[in-house]
Amino acid sequence: MKHFTCTALLLSPLLLVAGDAEAVVTGSIQARLVILPACQVSAGAQDLPANLGQLDFGNQGPTWTRPLNANVEGNGGALQVTCNASVRGFTVTIDGGVNGDGTTRRLSNGRQTIPYRLTADAAGTDIYRIGQQRNFAVSAGSLGPIPVYGAVVANTSALPAGTYRDTLTVTLDW
Repeated sequence: MKHFTCTALLLSPLLLVAGDAEAVVTGSIQARLVILPACQVSAGAQDLPANLGQLDFGNQGPTWTRPLNANVEGNGGALQVTCNASVRGFTVTIDGGVNGDGTTRRLSNGRQTIPYRLTADAAGTDIYRIGQQRNFAVSAGSLGPIPVYGAVVANTSALPAGTYRDTLTVTLDW
């Protein structure tokens, strides 16, 4: 009984005040957004996820006497990068593809391969070497192009019909 009396005496002031009191609680919520140094890849007006576009050499007969040329295009146009002011440049690295042998990129139909090369210019002189970084400068907020051109050398030996493909891994780093 002693214990109960102590507890009742301790709580009795609260019981008297609780019925007549009104409470107002104020506080704050902090809002936060962190913008990281970053770049965004797009093709024309469309932002791109993992699929950066296609290098389409078109449809050909079994032989051709001139190089077949193409450039990488996404759904909306050429590849471009937009970076915030914290980023002054970025690098692009393109691997040898799933059909390459470490020194040559190759299109394959599963049985036959056709060598091709990638360049940063339409003339085909500025080569993207397998696994080597290429540096690009970028101005804050402006679109910077990522030029990727391809060429399949002339072929005078008849090749089997089929669709020849390769998949390249492209790494952008800033």
